[in-house]
Amino acid sequence: MKKSSILLLLLLPCLVFAQSKPTRTSPVAKPVVQRPTGKIIVNTFSDFLYVVQEPQTAVPSKGTDGRNELLVRRAVIGYEHSFTSDVSVLVTYDAGLATLHQANISVKNLVTQLAMKMGKMLTIGTETVEKVWQYRSLEQTMLDRNGLTDEFDNGVVFTGRTDAAGSMYARLAVYNGTGGAETDKLKKFGLSIGNWFDRTTVLEVYADYENVGMGRSTITGKAMYGMVTPTYAFGVEGFYRMNRKFAGINDVTPAGGSLFTWFELDKTLRAVARIDVMDNDLSNSNAGYRDVYVNAGIDYLPTPDVHLIPNIVYGKQLKKGSTVVNADVIIVRLTAAVALASLR
Repeated sequence: MKKSSILLLLLLPCLVFAQSKPTRTSPVAKPVVQRPTGKIIVNTFSDFLYVVQEPQTAVPSKGTDGRNELLVRRAVIGYEHSFTSDVSVLVTYDAGLATLHQANISVKNLVTQLAMKMGKMLTIGTETVEKVWQYRSLEQTMLDRNGLTDEFDNGVVFTGRTDAAGSMYARLAVYNGTGGAETDKLKKFGLSIGNWFDRTTVLEVYADYENVGMGRSTITGKAMYGMVTPTYAFGVEGFYRMNRKFAGINDVTPAGGSLFTWFELDKTLRAVARIDVMDNDLSNSNAGYRDVYVNAGIDYLPTPDVHLIPNIVYGKQLKKGSTVVNADVIIVRLTAAVALASLR
């Protein structure tokens, strides 16, 4: 009994010390500080082309042999700087045309799930379709090619997203409507609503309104469906435009559609094809013309950033009524394109 009492007295301080010993806590994680990052952008399109046939200057309804030419259509260098994951600035300049393409600041979370971009930028009427088409090096998008929209313009764009993943979106844009500087108080307003399904397929509807002065205005609407995967892409786009209160030949309602695709033949070869059909005035079946544009080629990629594309361009006007149309256009080209973005 005495031995047990003595042992208990010896163990008691140890038990008390164990109970009073402070509990260990996990160290507080240090906040992750994102360092600014930059990206140099190089983008060039060049052609070695031979014009098999084009309209004569004096008599456009008759064709003539054209030229062969080495041509640089785009020589862009730019820089994108990300201050944080939400704030960045982008500047791109076309040295070949001495033209500023983009100069804008982007804020992804102006408020929750609302982004803003301001400056000179790709317009919302061309941005999504160019992302699906992926071959701006071969040709402009349908509206841009026919002079019905601008690829770049000065303005401000607000993008709202309905979910954290950002698959559904709505964009509201205000542009000068000139593709650059403005000399009046008139503006162009654009709205697009779309959804990226599982990040490979997109459906987008778009409309814009522009007051062009003297009581005249234009309204353009279009819809686009596109699918992009690592091995193929497919897209279809259709538009309709109303010119309101114009006088003479400009008071027309153009409409048209575009179908385009590319698909992988092997790791370094792709087949590329596109066809556009446009009626310059859908409201008149006895005057004007229908325009058919076809582009087809094979894209050889010696590296993922370099494209060598032998391709053929064919353009034809189909007359309506007694209208005299231009002769067919046939061009054989070798197009070289570089699209490089390197981090630094």
